[in-house]
Amino acid sequence: MEVAMEKRWCSACGEPFDPRPQSPRQAYCSRPTCQQARKRLWQCTKRRTDDDYRGNQALAQEAWRRSHPDYWRQYRDAHPEYASQNRLKQRRRNATHRAGGVVLIAKEDASPPGLPLAGTFLLTQLQPGYPGAPRIWTVQLAVLSAS
Repeated sequence: MEVAMEKRWCSACGEPFDPRPQSPRQAYCSRPTCQQARKRLWQCTKRRTDDDYRGNQALAQEAWRRSHPDYWRQYRDAHPEYASQNRLKQRRRNATHRAGGVVLIAKEDASPPGLPLAGTFLLTQLQPGYPGAPRIWTVQLAVLSAS
């Protein structure tokens, strides 16, 4: 005699499904998109809670980037609509992330080469979640010794 299990609702798509008897706590149906959502949630939780996993993932991503140095250039060349949309979105992000007239951009190494070593600069405190207006100072930098 077969025991019928109760129907469950998928945590991803919200549709009812019959859980597998081997998985009594099953919360996702077998649709590929729902299984991808389940895996994504597991990976996100694992990265947040497991330092070793997070470190291994970072090393694997870095190794992949080194072995595929032209990936993004080739992708943008093959998908010009993506590149165009990305440029538009970046302009919007830059417009909303201004601090004291300085645009905060994503790359740390995006400064042009040959920046002045001395001069008057605006120093802006960049602290996520800082309440109130950003703190901005005018500073004078001078070269004290040449290396």
